[in-house]
Amino acid sequence: MNTVRIVLVDDHLLVRAGIRALLESLPGYQVIAECADGRQAVDDIERTRPDVVLLDIAMPGLSGIEVARLVRRSNSDVRILILSSIDRREIVDQAFEAGANGYLLKDFILDELQQALLAVMEQRPFLSSKINERAVTDPGSPCEGLTPRQTEILRLVANGHTTKEIARDLGISPKTVEFHRARLMQRIGVHDVTGLTRFAVQNDLLN
Repeated sequence: MNTVRIVLVDDHLLVRAGIRALLESLPGYQVIAECADGRQAVDDIERTRPDVVLLDIAMPGLSGIEVARLVRRSNSDVRILILSSIDRREIVDQAFEAGANGYLLKDFILDELQQALLAVMEQRPFLSSKINERAVTDPGSPCEGLTPRQTEILRLVANGHTTKEIARDLGISPKTVEFHRARLMQRIGVHDVTGLTRFAVQNDLLN
């Protein structure tokens, strides 16, 4: 397996040192640059062209979401894995809409870091399991736990729109659409588009 080249972006030196030590304990990964602020990150990512960026959100200069958005405009191939202590759903959704491929909370264990890196390298969206565990939904109202963006995508999927059509209409990437669709299936408890459509019909979401 080719070595996966990583740029590590976090404004806390000790955090970077800890994550770098974990990465160096794994075969096949190499940290080629470290950045302490968002503006430096954009420059270093453009200069080094890594395979993966491990990116914090709360940073000086530019936030991780702003960095992801800028990097994605010029580099469609780099995989962006957010590493953050923020678990608010609206921030997670903003990160994916900006071009992130995965979102991992900082209290991860080594096995979860490996899973996240493998997923994004295989072009599969990754979301920390703890974010789903912390999401609170009202069992008496099945749509209560959905974000406006998820509800919008659910309606479009149920009306027969393709991933490319949804991405074009909403101004987001097809990967972001796929991420939201996967989260919808997980949250609703279905396994295919037919299940999503049935849920939308049952909850009067097709209009």
